[in-house]
Amino acid sequence: MGYDVLLSDADGTLFDFKAGEVNAIRAVFDLFGIANTPENTALYHRVNDEQWKLLEQGRTTQQKLRVDRFRIFLEKLGHTADPEQMGAAFVEQLGMQRILLPGAEDFCRRVSERMPIYLITNGISAVQRNRFTDCALTPCIAGLVISEEIGYAKPHPAMIHKAMELAGVTDPRRAVVFGDSVTADIGAARNAGVDSILYTNGGDAPAGHGADYVAKRFEDALQVILGE
Repeated sequence: MGYDVLLSDADGTLFDFKAGEVNAIRAVFDLFGIANTPENTALYHRVNDEQWKLLEQGRTTQQKLRVDRFRIFLEKLGHTADPEQMGAAFVEQLGMQRILLPGAEDFCRRVSERMPIYLITNGISAVQRNRFTDCALTPCIAGLVISEEIGYAKPHPAMIHKAMELAGVTDPRRAVVFGDSVTADIGAARNAGVDSILYTNGGDAPAGHGADYVAKRFEDALQVILGE
């Protein structure tokens, strides 16, 4: 199947978000006098994951999420830091993280030579805009569709529709979504009626993932996208 546009997720698909998040949360803990222990880090991740699931379900907003994840974290920790200040500091630190997954730059370069790449991300606007002002991928990216800016988060199909509109592609059969999240990326593709590629970064795809294709490596995705 030939495509005219690639709609790609960013974090966990092109960026090594986990490595960047570790750097950012460590810096924030230091700023606010919180011990950088495995227990505190695990607590933050649990709270953060719960908030992002609420966002996907439409039960919270980006703005609320920024503060609530730290408000709840601090309450559970018994710490008196200001959650709004902590949230702002984390966004700033995260926007400095530009760690790519191995092979992502070459993947984007090869795809962009044949078709435009639009990023579709539920990530915070300030973080994503900051990263893509000066990043190795910037020359390859035609545009960004960010949930916070359009008012809908994946798996809502509005993000897919907006990216297709920007690309000038009207036929859903000519677009393909590439991402690592079954619920957000593959769900959005299914809701919009476009093909999808689940990126597993070397792992096995979960049962019932619902994607049209599975790519353990970037090369696997290239074969689907470019027909090579």
